[in-house]
Amino acid sequence: MKVALIGAELEENLGLRYMASALEAAGHEALILPFNEEADIAAVVRRVRAERPDIAGLSMVFTGRAREFCRLAEALREGGFAGHLTAGGHFAALNARQLLADFPAFDSVALGEGEELICALAAHLDDLSPVAGFCYRTARGEIALNPGQGNPENLDALPFPRRTSFHEYFGQPIASILSSRGCWRECAFCSIDAWYRSGGGRKFRIRGIDNIVAEMTSLYFDHGIRIFNFQDDNFFLPDPAQALARFEALRDGLRQAGVEKIAIAVKARPDSITREAMEVLDELGIFRVFLGVENASQRGLDNLNRKNTVAQIENALRILNDYDLHIAYNLLMFEPDTSLEDLRINLRFMERHVDNPFNFCRAEAYAYTGLEKKLRDDGILAGDYFGFDYRIKDARVECFHKIANYAFFDRNFSDYGLHYFNMEVDFSYLLLRRFFPEKISEELRAEVRCFIKQTNIDTYRHLCRIYDLVRDIDPEDRRAVNDAMRSLRAGVDEHGIALRAQGERILQRLQTAYDGRPAPSPKPAAYGEPSLAALLDGLLLRDDAERETAHDFATDGAFNFFGALKRPIPYDQFKSRLENNR
Repeated sequence: MKVALIGAELEENLGLRYMASALEAAGHEALILPFNEEADIAAVVRRVRAERPDIAGLSMVFTGRAREFCRLAEALREGGFAGHLTAGGHFAALNARQLLADFPAFDSVALGEGEELICALAAHLDDLSPVAGFCYRTARGEIALNPGQGNPENLDALPFPRRTSFHEYFGQPIASILSSRGCWRECAFCSIDAWYRSGGGRKFRIRGIDNIVAEMTSLYFDHGIRIFNFQDDNFFLPDPAQALARFEALRDGLRQAGVEKIAIAVKARPDSITREAMEVLDELGIFRVFLGVENASQRGLDNLNRKNTVAQIENALRILNDYDLHIAYNLLMFEPDTSLEDLRINLRFMERHVDNPFNFCRAEAYAYTGLEKKLRDDGILAGDYFGFDYRIKDARVECFHKIANYAFFDRNFSDYGLHYFNMEVDFSYLLLRRFFPEKISEELRAEVRCFIKQTNIDTYRHLCRIYDLVRDIDPEDRRAVNDAMRSLRAGVDEHGIALRAQGERILQRLQTAYDGRPAPSPKPAAYGEPSLAALLDGLLLRDDAERETAHDFATDGAFNFFGALKRPIPYDQFKSRLENNR
């Protein structure tokens, strides 16, 4: 039987690749079709029409892209696909009944991890009534649900994910890998926790060290992989002593297999970080840690059910920075009960940690999470399962969020946003230093570190401006709020263009250093210097149309030699599209 697996492939989609290997082991043919944005719909429909699979499976993990996948499902039917159309992933599983009721294009929804479920679907395509773990449409058109039996306990029994092509950084191929599945905490905002709870069985399971070493060894020798990006929700174990023993066993196993001079990237909770564990991970080649800070206020951490303290966050950052790693974090600094004092505490945290790239946003509510239940119980949940919404209880904090969300929308959420780019520059620098330390000059290091600080300080300064504004403004004065939104957005955009250009020059210098060519003289453009936007006779300070004209000029004209600048979607257009699609 032929199965088309469809989902995002901006980097290796391990979910699709594990399912492809499982299907092939069961004697089926599996195709992986990239669907990275809505513009890909026509191409996916053409591939499905040409390949004529028996099953098309849509990887619907993220709420933000759920409508795109629903439109793809409808387009597949309109394009003539008559096979079985199923969906899986967090969003689809947590909203299975509603999805089948609202979109007749779907035949079923898988409720858990996909390897066993997709093989069971292929084996029982004519009748799903005996198959556990599916919500499906019966022959009579009714929606039925067969509860799951829990996700696989023995991860070592799964075939390694299918590998095809790999991205490279400075000639070093990178591969994604998992050493565990699930998480051992219950954060109020986490759809991953909700998904694993809904599926039954143990939420957190780990692979054996021998199994991990075998996969890494194959990737190292057969594919030349030198960078391993661990996609575990938390690379550490609940018990620090057990985590340390596990890391030592992994280090020793890789040494015995001849795997050396590698780089690894992981995700971690602050309360997992110990100096003893980092000593071992440093020997393994760790260069990046995405740290789950989430909130710098203890009250905010407790409201989000993080089960850790601010002191543990500070200790984790102190330890990690001692190892001179790429450390990035996110702040969920807005949640339903946030106060102005909580925001001030988070601002002070940014001030103390300007050396590390970060982003910030609001804690969003997803189906069956603790946050969604709280908002529902409090009577302030709005929207629908394609995007729940709420107003923060403190009117001034809600005003702060509204202004900040508008002003920083591109910087925080665009694919080309400055905060992600800030992380990219630091990520690239640390990788070059890991593999080619002789190519790094102190001056180049200084350029990178200053750029990170300048970006962070620029964001911090604008957020402090918003804080001062909302203390004095009437949050119900819509004109005053809208004026503040436009003014702050103009400043953030203007400074962002100059900072982005500065970062592009640094990336160019890193590439030049790797190529071995003489480095061009650095020309740092601090945020206080006049940018191209400022030279355009204040266009960024006028209406939206003129600001877009200025941005087009900056990205399509004088700035295009930097290579990566692209036009983001203006926030007002984004909101308009969102509203029109509801």
